[in-house]
Amino acid sequence: MRFNNHILLIYSVFVVSCSSVDIVFPREETITQEIMPLQGITCPFRVEVRHPFLFVENRKRTDSLFHIYDLTNYELKNAFGIKGDGPDDFVLSWLYNTQLQDILIADNSKNMLFRYSIDEEGQAVFQDVKKPSYISGVIDAAFINDSLYVVDAMYLAPCLYLLSLQDDLPRKSRQYRNPAIRDYYIDPNMGNVFANESRIAFCYGYRKQIDFMDTDLNLIKSVKFKYDSPKNIQGLGDKISYAYGYFGKRYLYVLFFGTTWREQRETTFRNTFLEVFDLDGNPVIRYRLDGIGPAYFAVDEETFTLYGAGEDGYPEDCLLVYKLKGLT
Repeated sequence: MRFNNHILLIYSVFVVSCSSVDIVFPREETITQEIMPLQGITCPFRVEVRHPFLFVENRKRTDSLFHIYDLTNYELKNAFGIKGDGPDDFVLSWLYNTQLQDILIADNSKNMLFRYSIDEEGQAVFQDVKKPSYISGVIDAAFINDSLYVVDAMYLAPCLYLLSLQDDLPRKSRQYRNPAIRDYYIDPNMGNVFANESRIAFCYGYRKQIDFMDTDLNLIKSVKFKYDSPKNIQGLGDKISYAYGYFGKRYLYVLFFGTTWREQRETTFRNTFLEVFDLDGNPVIRYRLDGIGPAYFAVDEETFTLYGAGEDGYPEDCLLVYKLKGLT
């Protein structure tokens, strides 16, 4: 017992030493919104970059769910994917943000994971399809590699789970929420998980805090800012801190609100900041977005350009573009 207490004390000191509330960004910039026109009738939802191509999931059409654009001239190169009940159709598609060479798309209704490559002409090439063994599939998964992923168990458990596609049960878990709070969305520790090939990041939704972990769920650094978190959380009427994000190979990009969802929607998400951290959790730069804030987005780290869809597909038939000046 004494030995265990000693270990616990060392762990506590370590975690405290990795945390801070006096953190500031070394640089702050204002960047102005630009527009990338899309071809045809579109309602962009999720996007991913494989330079020089941009992959867009489209929620308005049922005969071409996925579009591939050439970023050098914004030309549409390929459109594919049918929404329907056929064996090759998609019922409930979800495009993943990963740092893999290929593109991953889930059909959460069928619990199937499709993998595509993009050839030199910008055409999608089917590679394979897999059926995850875990009972909840890969809904909201953050992929580390083409098999290993982390997922927030949400209502199943107050934990993050580390799984592989062939696993029935988690390989490892990390508890981060209070198990006594049944409603996930009013838990003060609610948040979103992101991953790349070497890091996992958990960004809290009501607190201004990000936990950086290795790919085995071991804490590396907990970044905490001074922030007036909401009390007696009820849901949409409470102030949100971190919302959407993207984990590139070099940086974590996460949107900060500091207002309620209702206030954000009333201003078409014009009161949004993009915060950038390196892989060790060090703040790099904070951008004030002069324009409409994106919902789901991706960053081309070859050119440090953000491409994203506005909330509810607004503005129509285009993507929001922000040039992230100052990053190298």
